Amino acid sequence: MGPTGENARQGVHLMRKTFVLFALVLTALACGTAMGQATGEPGIRPPSITVTGAGEAHAKPDFAQVQVGVVTEGATAAEALRKNNEAMSRLIVLIRKRGIEDRDVQTTQFNVTPRYKYDKEQREPPKIAGYQVTNEVQVKVRDMTRLGAFLDETVSVGANQVRGVSFGVAEPARLTDEARRKAMADAQRRAHVYAEAAGVKIGKPVMISEQAGGRPGLYPAARMEAAAVSSVPVAPGEQTFTVNVTVSYAIVAAK
Repeated sequence: MGPTGENARQGVHLMRKTFVLFALVLTALACGTAMGQATGEPGIRPPSITVTGAGEAHAKPDFAQVQVGVVTEGATAAEALRKNNEAMSRLIVLIRKRGIEDRDVQTTQFNVTPRYKYDKEQREPPKIAGYQVTNEVQVKVRDMTRLGAFLDETVSVGANQVRGVSFGVAEPARLTDEARRKAMADAQRRAHVYAEAAGVKIGKPVMISEQAGGRPGLYPAARMEAAAVSSVPVAPGEQTFTVNVTVSYAIVAAK
């Protein structure tokens, strides 16, 4: 066979190899696309409907936390401390008498500070005119029916500082979960409305995202300086736990 015939034979052989390689590439691409659609690989996102649902749970507070204490003054630090210790001892006796456990009582502040007398003409440096002692404890009151009476009694035994009254619930996680269920139900309802309006059917959720929302811990009430208080009305109100959730539902078919 001459050179021309040999070249022709090699050319046909090369064309056959190129055709087979091209066919293999097409097959691989088709298989890859099918696998991607079946497994839901990233980048191949099925059509979906995305909605946001909201849920709330409500509860009355189970307990209250309040800071109560005594501020006393004296010509000397020892005198101011003695007065303070006497008043605080009466307060602690009252707290224990009302059945409040030791775990629910914690000292939050204790200060001994001098009081200064200033020269009106500012010719002389300030002089110590006496001392002030502050002692405060944080008390957790679990019997909400006794809160008002307890605040009244603390003042009666000598407490002259009542601040930071706040309210809370014992099981916030349970209430938050209740709000989550309501949020999911709201999201599903919204998705069905949109699907019906669009003439499609939806399947299971393909994405669920919870937004940071209401997980209240303690709700503070206004600070109150306790002076001459004959009765203490208390309105704990109601706590609300709010959850917002964004859900994407896959569109499975058209109606």
